[in-house]
Amino acid sequence: LNYEVLESIFPFLTGSTVFKIVDRWGYPWETHSVVTNDGYVLVMHRIPYGKPRPKEPRPVVFLQHGLLCTSSVWVMNLPHQSPAFIFADYGFDVWMGNSRGNSYSRGHVETDTTQNNYWHFSWSEMADYDLPAMIDRVLNLTGQESLYYLGHSQGTLTMLSKLSKDRYLNKKVWFFLLIIFLFLKLLAIKNSLKIFSKLNFQLFSMMFGDTEFLPNNIVTRVITQFLCGIASKDPLCENFIFLISGPDSNQMNKVNTKLPVFFIYTRIGVYLAHNPAGTSTRNMMHYAQMVHSGQHIPYDDYIPEANLKRYGPYPPPYNISNIMVPIYLYYSDADWVATSKDVESYLLTQLPKKYLKLAEKLDDFNHNDFLWGLRAPEEIYVPIAKNIRRDFEKYAYLLRSDAKGIL
Repeated sequence: LNYEVLESIFPFLTGSTVFKIVDRWGYPWETHSVVTNDGYVLVMHRIPYGKPRPKEPRPVVFLQHGLLCTSSVWVMNLPHQSPAFIFADYGFDVWMGNSRGNSYSRGHVETDTTQNNYWHFSWSEMADYDLPAMIDRVLNLTGQESLYYLGHSQGTLTMLSKLSKDRYLNKKVWFFLLIIFLFLKLLAIKNSLKIFSKLNFQLFSMMFGDTEFLPNNIVTRVITQFLCGIASKDPLCENFIFLISGPDSNQMNKVNTKLPVFFIYTRIGVYLAHNPAGTSTRNMMHYAQMVHSGQHIPYDDYIPEANLKRYGPYPPPYNISNIMVPIYLYYSDADWVATSKDVESYLLTQLPKKYLKLAEKLDDFNHNDFLWGLRAPEEIYVPIAKNIRRDFEKYAYLLRSDAKGIL
């Protein structure tokens, strides 16, 4: 059996990491770390170029994963299907971030993951601290003034939130490509967060603790293997994903029919071997708060004194009309997490028309199809890559013209 088959049948035994996946396909890779202003140590993965190595200069593309995920989501299919490899092969310098608390970004300068206070964060801190730290580090290392940012799910939510109140960051993001937004009013939501949305923090923490939520460890990987390994068509395995993300996918890379029948396998086991990758209970509570309030708001401590230290007695809604970055948005009716009603009633009405360059509604994409669906490369990532390439070449031409004018 080759490595791909082995990984697909026994993903937790291969010890697969982002580095191993990238290296296995013959791409260069680097790992970089950065410390946030509140002490969290974050890890970023880089594919500096693709095949063949392009000429300089190269536009920087920053990919940010969603809830309970890692940078692995961008490289988990075959190279011609995976966003990170597609962008690298189009001549981009590809960086992939990892939010605090996931499998790669678990360090801190003062505390560690065994201490409860390490987990006292939500996506508010990811927006306020993680994104600026990672983006500044990338721009510093590459010597560029701005980058192209692509977010999926939580990666979109955090950037929208930060851009809405940080004019300085607006100057560092050349394009903001939204691969759907995470839930607000959830008018059609069918996942478990609706059940918990009316719980207060005390009840929520009694049920789940005030520490880590759904870590990626040997126990979860063994359970995943039991459900999603050789018995690739086990409905429990598939429904674990689709219960959260939307109806059963019509485009997931589920079965390799070229193999003998006894080696028919699914890549769903591979996806679940890497994800869920952990976050904080408070982060999940934050999403439940948004479901309950129907608003795009910072984390609510439920303690006026604690809230007062940050913004007042109650968390104020983010004002995304302040954003001054060109935005390209993709969404779908089939997505249960980021419903089309959420997108159309909130994003399309609140984002400044001047900067909303594209809002494309795709047919039959559930939440994870935007990452791993077999139609995603042709309908999302290749068009994005071509668009960025055209924009960057135009920008480079203007710079050359200015230089000639000066001379």
